[in-house]
Parts: sequence; structure tokens; C-alpha cells
Amino acid sequence: MKKQIGIWLDFREAHIIILEGKESEVKTILSEIEDFNIKGGARSKTPYGPMDVTSEKKYLERNKNQVDKYYSEIMEYVKDASEIFIMGPAEAKIGLRKKMVNTKSFSPFIKGFEAMDSVSENQKIARTHEFFGDDVRKK
Repeated sequence: MKKQIGIWLDFREAHIIILEGKESEVKTILSEIEDFNIKGGARSKTPYGPMDVTSEKKYLERNKNQVDKYYSEIMEYVKDASEIFIMGPAEAKIGLRKKMVNTKSFSPFIKGFEAMDSVSENQKIARTHEFFGDDVRKK
């Protein structure tokens, strides 16, 4: 039996909708990506003295590592799927798709990719059933 999975994600959380036959199960994975606000430097005590500069590089590197870990968690959870449908409101879905395509050991087929705003859990499940050709109303 095919294991079809729909993934709705943004940078805060991912909802994984697993379809096996007419049954559906939803798993939520929370990201641990920090929101950060870089604070400005500090002026020295001497008038017109040098200003300490904050480095964005360490913040961006930390963010990149957290996003990569988030994508890896999602991929680990869906690795045994036969078909995957990715949906979401922002850039997170694009990054996940790139990581899936560029990972040689990841074998599931990405069947679809769609932009979708923040919607309820039932709408995510219904859209996944609709994408894979199941009619939810026949239950």
C-alpha cells in the first residue's frame, strides 16, 4: 500500500499528514529556530570614540544550522513515504524541497509543491486528500 504524505510547514512548525488508505494521521514537529533581533553596537566612554560592531555572521550561521536541523527532522520522519506533497505559506517549503532533492540518500518522490496560507488542520488534511485523489466526503 502506498504511503502518501502531505507536509505543511513554515519556520515555526510542520504538520505532517500521513495517508494510508482512507485513514489519516497528523504529526506536528515544532522547529527550534530562534527569532533574534541583532542589537546595535555600544559607544565607548570617550566622546567620538570607536563603536563596537556586532557581527551578524554568528547569528546567521546559528540560524542556518537550526533550519538545517529542522529540515533533517522532517526528512527523517517522512523517509519511508512513497509520495510527498509539500505546501506552506513561505520560503520554508522551498528550502525543504531543495534539501530533499539534493540529499542523495533520500528516496521518496516529491509529487507536488504548492503555496498555501495558514489554514486549519482539517483544511490541510482535506487538501492532502484532494491532491492525492481521495474524496474525503465518501467516508
